[in-house]
Amino acid sequence: MSIQKKDLSQFSTNHDFYPETRLLVTIKSFDLKAIRERYLKNRNKKSNRTGSVNRRETAIGGIAEVTLHQGKLKNLQILTRLPEPRGIDSVRGLTAFSSENKVYLLSNDQIKTIENPWFSYIHTTDIQRSGGNRLLVSSSGFDCIFEYDVEEKNKTFEWFAWENGFDHGMDPETGENLYLTRSGEKAKEYEKQSKRYIHIEDPENQTLPTAKRAAFINSVVYDPTDANGIIATFFHEGAVYKIDRKTSQAKKLLDGLINPHGGMKLDDGRIMGTSTKGGEVVLQSAQAQTRYDFSNIPGKPEFLSDFEWIQNSIYTKEGDILSIDSNRNCFVIFNPDSGYIDFIPYNENWAVQDLIESSASPSERKTLAGLFTSQ
Repeated sequence: MSIQKKDLSQFSTNHDFYPETRLLVTIKSFDLKAIRERYLKNRNKKSNRTGSVNRRETAIGGIAEVTLHQGKLKNLQILTRLPEPRGIDSVRGLTAFSSENKVYLLSNDQIKTIENPWFSYIHTTDIQRSGGNRLLVSSSGFDCIFEYDVEEKNKTFEWFAWENGFDHGMDPETGENLYLTRSGEKAKEYEKQSKRYIHIEDPENQTLPTAKRAAFINSVVYDPTDANGIIATFFHEGAVYKIDRKTSQAKKLLDGLINPHGGMKLDDGRIMGTSTKGGEVVLQSAQAQTRYDFSNIPGKPEFLSDFEWIQNSIYTKEGDILSIDSNRNCFVIFNPDSGYIDFIPYNENWAVQDLIESSASPSERKTLAGLFTSQ
């Protein structure tokens, strides 16, 4: 396979190559400075794993609607504030979004919730596009994936990394393996083998910090080319996998990423992943791979030196790639074919986590805006 690298600093800035674009974005926290400080502090652990070592307090974030227009944001509105929203999706009048350990469903101007003891640090929600009425949830805090019927709110599928070949995390201070299980029998087996382990038997009251997780599955989406396929991003390994819902087997599709987010398969079969810490968006076909490099783009604070943070990316209906650059505090939109690029700044205190092209109606936005003010 041929591999090509393209330097986005060499693309031509243009404010007119993309249409006016309305977005819904999740803002994990309104204190980006504190998050940066944590990330920089944890860079030199022996395990070389990014992420928190101990449980931290949950931050308050929000969901905002913004419009990208000729290099600027307009019609900006924070619709609601809630604990650490991360994932968001919207299809056919249904909007699904997460808040730490809960999923909210907004439909017909009404709000429903889905809860599960194994929901923890939910990172993404993805609504099935073709057929059915299903929702995928990535519970990153416990390395697991769930699917739900959104009408009945009943679970239709689950997948735990610990039980499917990804059974250990690491002690971030020593670099030693930490085996993970929810099974009492498996915990006894690890005890007999003198293996260090963590037994999660009470998920509602136990937590697993980022650095100790096995896979850290921080995004899951449906495979648009395979009804049985799920595309999952493994943060610690730096890879995008396809999981077969019939066999539960995981097949690696894309690797060589650093702390990736937003792995997906496009309708034409190409794989896309955002190498968050590597500062790249990677597009891969069967024959070739192209890596779009952000590292030479100006505007990053000097104290961040070589630290890149491209939080997530989407592939728009027009064939543009739209990314969240958390170091430069801007949305970066570029077209791989034309070589055009634009930078749309947002509030420097926003830790923007996820984004989708918005089709929410005025009444849906009103319902979302009143979600927590009425509680």
